[in-house]
Amino acid sequence: MLKNHIFYIKLSFALCTVPVSLSLAPAHALPGQNIKTVVNWVKTKAMLPALKYNSESHGYDGTKGKLYFYADVTSQNGTVTKEGITVSGNSSLKFTQKNSPSVKLIQNIYNSSIANDYQKSRNVIKVGRDLFSRGQKYAYITAEVQGGSAFQIISLSSLQDAIDNAKFCQTNQCDI
Repeated sequence: MLKNHIFYIKLSFALCTVPVSLSLAPAHALPGQNIKTVVNWVKTKAMLPALKYNSESHGYDGTKGKLYFYADVTSQNGTVTKEGITVSGNSSLKFTQKNSPSVKLIQNIYNSSIANDYQKSRNVIKVGRDLFSRGQKYAYITAEVQGGSAFQIISLSSLQDAIDNAKFCQTNQCDI
């Protein structure tokens, strides 16, 4: 009888952890994931363009209307190191934490958790046109670019390298 009771307790515990672990699994594509996951995720997002491998930039990108989306990868079938969105021709959309249209766009593309993380992120440093911010889950780089506004997501562990690279490129010629 006691063994039966312990079995059911363990079974109940295991079943209770399944919904929690499923809720933690990402339903969106973010840095750190395999590019195949990102490409498949993009296909589920009507607002995002189809992605194709771009050998010049060593990543996947696409344009749909005034929205450009890209994912940088370690190799053609590798891990995503950063993702970015650039919106052109919309002066009301500027990627800042207080700009409602930009936060809403991030929420629509990713989810409210990422939008909230970005909105609550702390500005770390501005280097040239790039503003670097640290959230709880990810780091973000925003910039006003010619004719639009740009937003990037990188891993927290990549933040300092991205800042150092931006500083280096301020005084040296770097490929864009």
